[in-house]
Amino acid sequence: MLRNYLRDFLNPSEFYINIYDKNIHIVNYQKVETLGTNKIIIKAPLKKIILEGNNFSLNKLADQELLISGKLDNLEIKYE
Repeated sequence: MLRNYLRDFLNPSEFYINIYDKNIHIVNYQKVETLGTNKIIIKAPLKKIILEGNNFSLNKLADQELLISGKLDNLEIKYE
């Protein structure tokens, strides 16, 4: 059990999103559909994540990982 937890921590396999005061961290997404200063749409397995706010800026774009800064006003999840 501990081994599985450590493996998932070091190499996560599931989609997740962390929301902080001025940052949004997204891991294991499939595609960035829209990237704007006021709206970002992310495709994830079986869902679409819609972020709305102000002054969005992409700070990190790595393999299946995004770090976005800005003021988040609304988060919507649409299951497909």
